[in-house]
Amino acid sequence: MAKQNWGYTLVEILLVLSLLAGAGFLLLIHIPHNMEQKGIEISSERMLDDLREVQQAAIAENVWFRVKFYPHTKEYRIFRQGEFLRTVSLSQGVQYGNSPPELTLLPTGAPVTGMTIILTTKDLERRVIIAPVMGRIRLEIVR
Repeated sequence: MAKQNWGYTLVEILLVLSLLAGAGFLLLIHIPHNMEQKGIEISSERMLDDLREVQQAAIAENVWFRVKFYPHTKEYRIFRQGEFLRTVSLSQGVQYGNSPPELTLLPTGAPVTGMTIILTTKDLERRVIIAPVMGRIRLEIVR
């Protein structure tokens, strides 16, 4: 009667472990870049939504709103006629690429001045652009 082997050889076990290690290494290389990309996507989309919401609120309520940017703390604060409403922080790893001044939106929804707010990570950049006359707010993906 033939003897049956029910186990794995050392070569088979080492081959499986090396394949798993290689796949894990590739995953670890891509995770930081994907997290960086997701962080800037979330921050720029949130800012775009917040600015559009504030613009619509200014028109609907017939009052002025102000958004103040704080590059050192990586956040911005929203005010309604001087009254503080909320603070929004940028995602981890995302910072301002410029020092944007404050943005004031008139009751018509138009900004006092147009501006570009630059958000950056190590490798990526996005710009939230507010047109000076009509106040169109849009997002530009740079790299």
